[in-house]
Amino acid sequence: MTKFSNAAIVSFLVIALVITLASLVMNMSQLDYVQSMITGAATNTSVGTATLTVTSATAVTLQVSSIAFGSGFVNTTNAACTYCRTSTESGHASGNESCCSRFNNVTAGFLVENTGNENVTLNVTCSGSCTAATFINGTSPLFQFKIVNSSDGASTGKTSNNSRDSTTDTTSSCSSGDGGWNYSSYTTMAASTFDLCGTNGSTEYYFGAQPTRNAMIMDILVQIPSDAITGSAKTATLTFAAASSG
Repeated sequence: MTKFSNAAIVSFLVIALVITLASLVMNMSQLDYVQSMITGAATNTSVGTATLTVTSATAVTLQVSSIAFGSGFVNTTNAACTYCRTSTESGHASGNESCCSRFNNVTAGFLVENTGNENVTLNVTCSGSCTAATFINGTSPLFQFKIVNSSDGASTGKTSNNSRDSTTDTTSSCSSGDGGWNYSSYTTMAASTFDLCGTNGSTEYYFGAQPTRNAMIMDILVQIPSDAITGSAKTATLTFAAASSG
């Protein structure tokens, strides 16, 4: 039997340990390579997209759409009453209240609101009984209109109008550089088309769409003479039209 010295045994152990360490290093190296390959194989990239399109909307809405002065007569038992004068701006004229027998004391004019998202041109066309002579008749009748900002209406206490505005206006709704709304004083109604905001006869998109500057009021004034001929109800139809560049 061959006997190994202690020195030989130690040498064998050292060689075995070196071989084991070398094998371990090689295996770890291979393991790292395989692991990196697996990690790379699991990588995935996906792309998500979000889209949104804002469309142009041109729209105006009559938030107060009818004015009914009702039925009545001039109270001629009062010698001073030669006519009844009333308007949606202030109701029966001061000092003339007793002359307007049974007529409705209307205090809300047409309220037009830009309910789209584009500035627009705005006009109104009257059809039907559009003159004082046909709407009322008699001696010196009046049938007139005027335009004011909704914000101006609020400042003069026209809550019956402005409570219908989606958002209470705080500034002028017509941004025309030459003074805002046309017909800011009472103007005689006619069977015609009236450009309300901007220069007459041109295309200018001045009627705003912003919530705090997008509404206007058309007030109506009538004067009914004491000799107005009785008859069936007369109707004037007002059509508001808007156009935008969008």
